[in-house]
Amino acid sequence: MKKTLTKKLINKIHNIDSRNILTVLQNNLKVRSTVTSPPYFDMKDYGSENQIGFGQNYEEYLNDLQKIFEDIYKITEDDGSLWIVIDSFKRDHQVVTLPFDLANKLRETNWLLQDIIIWKKDKTVPWSKNGFVQRKFEYILFFTKSKNFIYNKDNVRTFDTNQLKKWWVKYPERYNPKGKALDEIWEFPIPVQGSWGDQYIRHFCPLPQEMVSQMIELSTNENDIILDPFAGSGSVMFQSAVMKRNYIGFELNKEFIKMFNNYLEKTFNKARKEYELLDNLNSQNEFESRILDLRILKYAKLLVRDLDKQNIGYFKILTNKKGKGESKNKLIKAEYMLIGEFEDENIHQKISELVIKPPFSKFGIDPQFTFQKSKNFSKNELFGYIKSNSYSYQKDIDLDSATIRIVSNICVDLNENDYL
Repeated sequence: MKKTLTKKLINKIHNIDSRNILTVLQNNLKVRSTVTSPPYFDMKDYGSENQIGFGQNYEEYLNDLQKIFEDIYKITEDDGSLWIVIDSFKRDHQVVTLPFDLANKLRETNWLLQDIIIWKKDKTVPWSKNGFVQRKFEYILFFTKSKNFIYNKDNVRTFDTNQLKKWWVKYPERYNPKGKALDEIWEFPIPVQGSWGDQYIRHFCPLPQEMVSQMIELSTNENDIILDPFAGSGSVMFQSAVMKRNYIGFELNKEFIKMFNNYLEKTFNKARKEYELLDNLNSQNEFESRILDLRILKYAKLLVRDLDKQNIGYFKILTNKKGKGESKNKLIKAEYMLIGEFEDENIHQKISELVIKPPFSKFGIDPQFTFQKSKNFSKNELFGYIKSNSYSYQKDIDLDSATIRIVSNICVDLNENDYL
């Protein structure tokens, strides 16, 4: 019975006032995350009677929002969350700090404010005709129901090398192999008319699909339920459907719901195919592998540097990957074969003392050391690196040359200037 009722409630936008959200949902289901942008306060008529924001005084507006989000708290999973996109505004010649006033109201309902994110965009609703500066950002408030919550941070890391500073090439130990973590400024331009195609939903302030996607990816998993109590154009609902989540929306304007359903019908299949294609790309795995390769090679380079300072005699290092690390702080296993006639009998101890301290201890490498007096190298399968460069193999120098200090089956050929 409950499953049947849930099916009737999800994957649709209800033409019901979100102040009655518990009347509709009651205890029949739990949502994983709510992603929404409340109506502007007394700035825009959304075309419905008894609407929130337009025609209200400020206290009425805040109290209505507090009640809605208090009700949502009751139907949210214990590890669930709430995203609110909201902005300050000017009234009576001064700034009204709506985001912070609302955050204080929600604190009274037990929501935990985890982050305040700046959404940087090209344009926004102006404060006033006499504003001193252009308004190009809004706030994103991220709340959770408890201290233990879903936050899939590795799913949204930046692993596009064109967006990373050039230093990732020479300093791979400074970069998480999963990619660069999100910061607290998100840059997403507002969708322009027609940017979603001919069937674009016309709405006062639609949210960018990419930004909504990021929120969904961070705080939910496939088949979870996502709620938007102010569905508007349906951008949250549409992106949820595309990303294989269930959705529930509430919207007073019947015309908006009609446009959303029309848009969903005409564009969903294409959007889902694009999502599945992107989801199957292995770019992040490639970036992770590249960072770990660079770490392994640089680790060998630093060994050469530090051991040369101790005058232990000439040697080369042959290094290869040996699989994933087995502890939390060891990401990869690597073999380091030191090849040469060592004059120092305490070479094992010296290496052991080196690698337990920075910088070696910061690389996340579980090293396995072996020693050999000499070695013949297969030129077709191995690549050579000089002492000063472990990110671009030497193409015109023989592996047996004294200039080559690191030999590996790892092939890296990067020019840091390509990533300026």
